[in-house]
Amino acid sequence: MLNRIISEKPWANTVLQIAAAIFASICFGFALNVFLIPGNIYSSGVTGIAQLLTVFTNQTQYAAFLTTGTLNFILNVPLLILSYYRLGKNFTFMTLIVVAGISISANLFPIGGISENPLLNAITGGVVSGLGIGVTIKVGMSTGGTDIISIVISRMTGMNVGSLSFIINLFIMAAAGLLFGWEYALYTLISIYVSSRVVDSIHTNEQVITTFIVTNQTEEVMASIFNKIVRGATILEGQGGYSKDKRDVVMVVINRYEIHDLQIAVAEADPNAFVNIIQSLKVSGRFLSRDQQKSLRKEVAQIELETTNTNEN
Repeated sequence: MLNRIISEKPWANTVLQIAAAIFASICFGFALNVFLIPGNIYSSGVTGIAQLLTVFTNQTQYAAFLTTGTLNFILNVPLLILSYYRLGKNFTFMTLIVVAGISISANLFPIGGISENPLLNAITGGVVSGLGIGVTIKVGMSTGGTDIISIVISRMTGMNVGSLSFIINLFIMAAAGLLFGWEYALYTLISIYVSSRVVDSIHTNEQVITTFIVTNQTEEVMASIFNKIVRGATILEGQGGYSKDKRDVVMVVINRYEIHDLQIAVAEADPNAFVNIIQSLKVSGRFLSRDQQKSLRKEVAQIELETTNTNEN
């Protein structure tokens, strides 16, 4: 239903992303100030680094200004500049909204814990923050921080760079152990793990996805998909189990960032299509990276331009 509305009204996608950014901001600010910070538990990535820095800035005259929210935004500025040049204007703009929203929310929510149990704080904080991250990824956005670095490196090398986030999170856990005791380092580990599991439950993380689209409008669906994303497709012959009607099943293998675009593309071509999305354990063969897709699009556009000029002459 939602994908059909977005396909009929393109502006609805922007509204959806802004709503997701606001929701993620509220989740993050609430998780930080109500569970993580009062419990001496750290978030993952750049937000966790911002929390670490406040341990030192709180001892200075700038403590009121250099809060976790403000430092999170400052640390993201160079990463947003990198995103602008490497990942494009639209992605950077939407990420900026999320980062700014998280920073504002973290400054607005008063710091005060509900529970004094560190385990409850770790689990609940991880669930709430993971919910915010998962929703932004679901609609094709990012919460900034190490996500930007990971995406840039992945597009340049075609590699999964989850090890980068692991190293940063390892540093954060070690700092938590040194500052508050190694028991709190374990609570931080629990929180980061819970957050990642919540994100995975909402959306896959750096994983390849296989989609099966059952439709009676195969050509229209494929044309719409190819217009949105650069992926190959395989057409399988199918038959309704009850109706015995012949119909095609279009199989497309994509990554997590393309699910939103693919769903919109299918809804535009065939609102009644049945779409089944499943997680793939491994893909062998030629699977295009973002940069390879971009280059292929440029080649196709150049060929079309040359063809048009030739026909006009």
